[in-house]
Amino acid sequence: MRGLSEAYAALTDVFVKKSFVGEAVKKQGAALTASKGSLRLTYGVIEHSFLFDYQIARLVPKAPKTAVAVLLKMGMYAIKYMDELPDFAAVDEIVKTASAVGKGGVKGFLNAVLRKYAEKEKDLLPESPIERLSVMSNRPIWLVNRYRKELGAEKAEKILLAKGTTSTHVRPSFAFGKENMRATLEERKIEFEETPHGFLIGSVGTISDLIEEGKVTAMSEGSIEIAEAALPFEGNVLDCCAAPGGKAVYLAERSKGKVYATDLYPHRVELIKRYAERMGVKNVVAEVKDQTMFDPLFENAFSRVLLDAPCSGLGTLPSNPDVVLFKTNADVDALVALQRALLRNVSRYVKKNGQVIYSTCSDLPSECGENVRAFLSENGAFKLVKEKYTEINEKGGEGFYFAVLEKQ
Repeated sequence: MRGLSEAYAALTDVFVKKSFVGEAVKKQGAALTASKGSLRLTYGVIEHSFLFDYQIARLVPKAPKTAVAVLLKMGMYAIKYMDELPDFAAVDEIVKTASAVGKGGVKGFLNAVLRKYAEKEKDLLPESPIERLSVMSNRPIWLVNRYRKELGAEKAEKILLAKGTTSTHVRPSFAFGKENMRATLEERKIEFEETPHGFLIGSVGTISDLIEEGKVTAMSEGSIEIAEAALPFEGNVLDCCAAPGGKAVYLAERSKGKVYATDLYPHRVELIKRYAERMGVKNVVAEVKDQTMFDPLFENAFSRVLLDAPCSGLGTLPSNPDVVLFKTNADVDALVALQRALLRNVSRYVKKNGQVIYSTCSDLPSECGENVRAFLSENGAFKLVKEKYTEINEKGGEGFYFAVLEKQ
């Protein structure tokens, strides 16, 4: 199979350097992305990482080094999930890959463990219900317990085992329009599923020219729905923690007012500027700003304030399977504290009768509704106008939350 050495390199970047899988894959270039089998294997290893960790621990008396564990996981995925590849061929491919990446000294070990796995251990699952749910949902045990605590056992299991889509949602610019985009997809014989605001397609590489020309952009249906929650409005809008800029650009296309898009880091603000330039909008003002710090110039200045708060990203798991690999319970607690601090501060920037739209791409109540209720208990000037949870699903894909809070 072509691209296995590159798959190994990408996975090593993820598990050793803690790189994002998308960046790790991109780094390997066409040698990996052009090989559908190896690309599928790369993501598949991450999507089943906790299962493979459990199985390795029972097959091997001493935990192997990370690089060797990566090779084992690659072999396990190929054996269990790639039916087009016979088990013996999958083992041979991984043994060859080990030599190709300078790990020839463990060929015998890999061969023995993977053959044993193929013969009688590939369906090995934990007996403990919590541990079983952990490996089946590809989430660490601490996170499974957190879901159960916040949602109850039955609801937690439903959400944890839900399957999303890995298709990409794209929308046309308002200038290009949905009819033109549909016609282009049909002309190019690109398979698609129409949504209220755009289309679900496979690889965006098939429309890269339209993206570069600013006629089309990748934007999740959830992000669009959150931006839509800010409509209609008069005057100017503030989009906090705005990078890469999808919501800011969307609102700029729908408004004559200015959209102030802020982010904490200069390189992320540059992403917003490039996004706006590509989409041809002139009314986005991108600035570096720490939105935990009060700015008196912004007080009562905006009819709408969007806060897409930094979050765990657990709702994006179908497209970002690596988000669960390295987070800890303390990390999520720190995010909750940051979310509350941001909401308290940016709420001071909205005018009377204006609205704050608080959102996350998480499905944990502690990052969503619990934050809103804590805010409302401290701020009698606001009332909850609308609230929506969307769970990971096969149609929309992502889980997300938003609440619309109106200032009285």
